[in-house]
Amino acid sequence: MASHSDNHADDDDYVHGTMDTSAHANTYKSFLVASQWGSILIAAMVACMAMIWGAGVEWLPAVLGCGAGAILAGLFMKMGGAFTVTSVVLTLIGMIAGGISTLVGMFS
Repeated sequence: MASHSDNHADDDDYVHGTMDTSAHANTYKSFLVASQWGSILIAAMVACMAMIWGAGVEWLPAVLGCGAGAILAGLFMKMGGAFTVTSVVLTLIGMIAGGISTLVGMFS
């Protein structure tokens, strides 16, 4: 069995605290931003589904309300314009999907 010092023979040049950690810090920051985006958008979608299927709210007010809630949460958390645009686009997609569903329901 090799001793502990044999496993780290190549680590002799390493000096604690000298490693460049900027790539690690940027990756961690990106992970936090992605988690924040995902959390708000998933919460808005789940709330919308709960309002429509659970509380009996009509689909259009539910979609608009949850879209507005996501936008307000993004503004409150200072997430930037890209998040606001994403929230608006997802709200528009929800409105289109709801409209198509309503049209299909009228003809079936």
